Amino acid sequence: MSSITRLLSILEMFSDARPFLSAEDVGTELDCSIPTAYRYVRELVEAGLLVRFAGGDYGLGPRIIKLDYHLRMSDPLLAAGQPVMRELREHSGFDIVMSRWYGTELVDTHRETHDASLDLRYGRGRPRPLFLGAAPKVILSTFPKAKLAILFDQYAGDIAKSGLGTTLDDFRASLLRIRRAGFYLSKDELEVGVSALASPLFTDDSGEAVGSLAMIVPSQRLEFANLDRLVESVGEAAARVSQRTRAVIESRLTRAIASTRGASRVRRSA
Repeated sequence: MSSITRLLSILEMFSDARPFLSAEDVGTELDCSIPTAYRYVRELVEAGLLVRFAGGDYGLGPRIIKLDYHLRMSDPLLAAGQPVMRELREHSGFDIVMSRWYGTELVDTHRETHDASLDLRYGRGRPRPLFLGAAPKVILSTFPKAKLAILFDQYAGDIAKSGLGTTLDDFRASLLRIRRAGFYLSKDELEVGVSALASPLFTDDSGEAVGSLAMIVPSQRLEFANLDRLVESVGEAAARVSQRTRAVIESRLTRAIASTRGASRVRRSA
């Protein structure tokens, strides 16, 4: 493991259960000497990624907040999706949540709140279960066979508990049904009394989703709702976000190419 990888791995040690770390904790986790652990945390403090508290413990630093801001400003899905999410929230009367799949983690990146009393367990940045709820299932339904096989090898037990199947064939068959439907409705899977209706989000034409758009509906209201209309609304909104995201990416790429060509002409003329 390189030094930079070891440094960055320290940031992964923080969690809800462990919001603070000592240099001794770092040394134990990385199996390195205490002087080396102190050098690592000192470098992270100097970079603003950690902050030292009285008593010698360390917590995440202000640079993390700045990076989160830049992430929100630069994410093309958020740029394209927030106006559509606000519109869907107003028309439906329900909360709207965007989730993103990063490697082997699923996190919510934005929520448009209509019902402030709806206290959801998972919020922006908090990793969610990979196989429970509408968001992950609708995203997984678009994954290629090889990727699903790798996930099944790693998480067969979690997949079985989620009801997606006890074999790889069952797992793929369950997801194929979701893919054909184009949406997934979960009822009380993550939280009792909370249902979610999700459709996939795409950033290119590969057919593999990078995220989902979900409408959060109190389960007691679901039986009185026009489900077909809700499915249509979420699917249409997700399609618009995907289309606008592609346009944002293409626009940024065009500007980047133009900027590079302009810089090349300047260098040649000099």
